[in-house]
Amino acid sequence: MIEFIKTLLIACIPSVIAGVCTYLVAKKNASSQIKIVKEQNKHDLAKLMEQHRVDIEHLKEAHKLEMESKEQEHKNKLELQQKDFENSLLKQQKDNENAITAETLKGVFGMFGNALNTAMDTPEGKRLLNDSLKSSREDIEKG
Repeated sequence: MIEFIKTLLIACIPSVIAGVCTYLVAKKNASSQIKIVKEQNKHDLAKLMEQHRVDIEHLKEAHKLEMESKEQEHKNKLELQQKDFENSLLKQQKDNENAITAETLKGVFGMFGNALNTAMDTPEGKRLLNDSLKSSREDIEKG
C-alpha cells in the first residue's frame, strides 16, 4: 500500500503544483484583464462625458441662435405693425382733412350759390346778367 501511496503522491503532487500554478497565473491574468477593462471603461466614460459636454454646448449655442432669430423676427413683426399703425393713422388723418376740406368747400360754394341765386332773383341782377351777355355777344361778333 505504501507503494500505492507513493505512486499516488508522485502523480498528485505535480498535478496539485501545476493546478496551483495554473490558478495563480489565471488569477493574475484575470486581475490584469480587469484592470485593463476598468481603464478602458474609465477612458470611455471620460470620452462620453466630454462628448456630452460638447453636445450640451452645441445645444446651448443652437438654442441661443434660435432665440436670437425669434427675437429678431418678433422685433421685425412689431416694427411692421407699428408702420402699419402709423400708415393707417396718416390715412385716417388725410381722410379727415379731405372730408373737412370737402365740407368747407361745399359750405362756401353753397353760400355763394345761394347768394348768386338770391342776387339773380332781383330785377337788378337780371338786368346786369342781360347787359353782360349782350356785351359778350357784341365782343364776339366784333372780334
